[in-house]
Amino acid sequence: MSRKSSTRHDRLLGAGTALALLVALGAAASPAAAEPTATAAGPAPAAGSPAGRAAQVEPTVVTSFDTSAAGGGARPLLGDVTGDGRLDVVMMQPHYTADDRYEGALVAALTAYDLDGRLLWQAGTVDPRGRNNGSDIPAQVHDVDGDGDNEVVAIMHPGGDTTAEGRFMIFDGRTGQLVRDFALPDRLAHDAIIFANLSGGNTAREIVLKDRYDTAWALDSQGNLLWTHRGNTGHYPWPYDFTGDGRQEIMVGYDMLSPDGELLWQHQGDGHADTMWMADITGNDELELMLGGDAAVAHDGRTGAEIWRNADIVETQNIMTGDYLPELPGLESLGLDRIDRTAQGYDGLFLLDVQGRHVWRETRETRGCWGSIPEPIHNWTGDYSDLIMVWNRGCGEPTTIMNGAGDVISTLDSGARLWHADFCGDDKEEVIEYVQGRSVTIKSNGPCDLAAKVTGHPLPQAKRLHNYTRYTAGDSPVTLSAGRPTGTSGALPGQPGGHAVDGDPDTAWRAASTGTGQSWQVDLGRWYTLTGIELTFPGTDLRDACTRTVTGRHTGPLTVPAGVTCLAPGATVTGPVTVLPGASLAATDATVTGPVSTLGARSVQLRGTRITGALSVVGTTGRLVVTGNQVTGPVSLVGNRTGETPVVLSANTVRGTLACAGNLPAPVRDGGPNTVAGRAAGQCADVPAGDPHGTEFRYGYLVETSTDGQNWVPVLDRTDNTLTSSTQRGLFTGLGRYVRVTVTDLPEVPYARAGLAEVAVLGNR
Repeated sequence: MSRKSSTRHDRLLGAGTALALLVALGAAASPAAAEPTATAAGPAPAAGSPAGRAAQVEPTVVTSFDTSAAGGGARPLLGDVTGDGRLDVVMMQPHYTADDRYEGALVAALTAYDLDGRLLWQAGTVDPRGRNNGSDIPAQVHDVDGDGDNEVVAIMHPGGDTTAEGRFMIFDGRTGQLVRDFALPDRLAHDAIIFANLSGGNTAREIVLKDRYDTAWALDSQGNLLWTHRGNTGHYPWPYDFTGDGRQEIMVGYDMLSPDGELLWQHQGDGHADTMWMADITGNDELELMLGGDAAVAHDGRTGAEIWRNADIVETQNIMTGDYLPELPGLESLGLDRIDRTAQGYDGLFLLDVQGRHVWRETRETRGCWGSIPEPIHNWTGDYSDLIMVWNRGCGEPTTIMNGAGDVISTLDSGARLWHADFCGDDKEEVIEYVQGRSVTIKSNGPCDLAAKVTGHPLPQAKRLHNYTRYTAGDSPVTLSAGRPTGTSGALPGQPGGHAVDGDPDTAWRAASTGTGQSWQVDLGRWYTLTGIELTFPGTDLRDACTRTVTGRHTGPLTVPAGVTCLAPGATVTGPVTVLPGASLAATDATVTGPVSTLGARSVQLRGTRITGALSVVGTTGRLVVTGNQVTGPVSLVGNRTGETPVVLSANTVRGTLACAGNLPAPVRDGGPNTVAGRAAGQCADVPAGDPHGTEFRYGYLVETSTDGQNWVPVLDRTDNTLTSSTQRGLFTGLGRYVRVTVTDLPEVPYARAGLAEVAVLGNR
């Protein structure tokens, strides 16, 4: 995922951390080095300081197959054309052209393969002179008619006759049969194909075509002309709904156009737009647009106001935004500078912070190679980090995947070209290496089951796949669920479903009923292309299971024979409190004048409570939390066996001795140390900081999407979940208006119940 967690958006970077991050690129693994640059967080280290050593990941070959039948110069499109839920590969071969600088080639042939290497179909005729070209090949995989199945579209010469004007052709994805075709609005309208939602329908059904640099045309799905725009079109326009009305604006070169083709604002710059990227770089729900050309520039996407400009770049050939360095606030922008295009020229990568300042820049030692192609790759390492994939380096330099500091993580085939997607069904991205006219190879980080993606449900086409370009254009997923209406299978009083999208991790939805099968869902308001989800689970609170609540003043002994007795904030008990085997006690901001003793309790939770007397907790079988209390008397914790969730003992003030023995797991603290007036002994002599939760958040769950709220498609199955972190992410490709989370399993913690503190549904606008 490319958004930082909302709890980290405003975190400032300490100078020491900044210095550690401003490291050199490449180190011994590459002939390139990085020139660190000072930021507001601190001064830059000396240029040429050694790069950090990152853990190495050796790629595993998943599958490799022959694609020579697709012809020379063919590039891959990825999409589920068979409708089985798994990506397929469609090779698109351009016709031979001697010079494509001012007019690109049309498609000669389309050749579809499944991931087992079976040739599914071929449309058109392979051009024996076909070769790699320097422009986009006008073909895409997309559900053009909105029936849920992908078609393949291409601009081709009828019958392969290169003297005839090209036509826009739509092929059935399963069979390769021509469904229909239509004339182009202009003979030159074949440089690139972009799908956009200009009408406000459910999906991107309108078609934007362009010539090399001067004109763009918008068509409906039947080929009828909607509007024409003449201007500096740049390489690849990109559609994005900046206004949130369900219709996408489109950035055509330096011109921001409305869905109706009207000029909204214009970037003032020389040359043309080599690259563009849309994102919420600051995390403040404003939407920015980064442009590359004669400089790297960030604009307010809605108004066009310039936010920052970095002109200390010769030619920004690529720019792409992501969370490359999570330690820095906001999102970073990775770019490539075409520094020198002469015979002894070179290029170099750079990284800009959220304010457009250089974090580092690459200084290549080799000369005569300036064709590098960087691309972001997400979750290659399984930790959901945004990484840098860079290929076509030349001069013997390796093709690599690097982290945000520029440290090489994996080395790939330098003779291949690259793309990336999740082929294995584990929500990690894999790399596809292709050698034009020869082969396709898919590589993963670790084991891969290609059959896992075969679901029987057609896989919706991701935005970056139905708008594929050899140039860099795109957008980072944003949170779509904040503040949206929710529904649940039931909720405890005061803990409704809306708490999961209110931006406050201290509030939560908690199911009214215990047990599994409880569900939560959100209405996003309209259809979106969805890319993933982030779930934050609330801690188990014994107070949600109260069978008896003591408020006000209770005079005399208090015995808890069964169930869960809760002392409410402000409650006072004058007398001893005794918890019998199998019963549970929760006290929060209460007062007990007398001793508290538990023997064989199921759970004990004491927070912020004043106890005048001894505290003895022996033989607890479930959960034991003692934090922030004041105890006037000795404290002993003995023989508590709480499974995979540790005893928590932190920030208590004890005006007596503190003795702990035979507790399994041993006590840990998640806050400040305990203050003990007497002697602290045994396991409590020095309680270490540690994870207080153990397996408290190991929920099983299923995430589904729906277009109508009635028919649901599974997109993330974690019914056998092994994750234990409170915040858990998952990547998927989905299409819909509704997202539902069903809890299928509860952690082995007493009184656990389904609940969600925060949910961020991520997708493209």
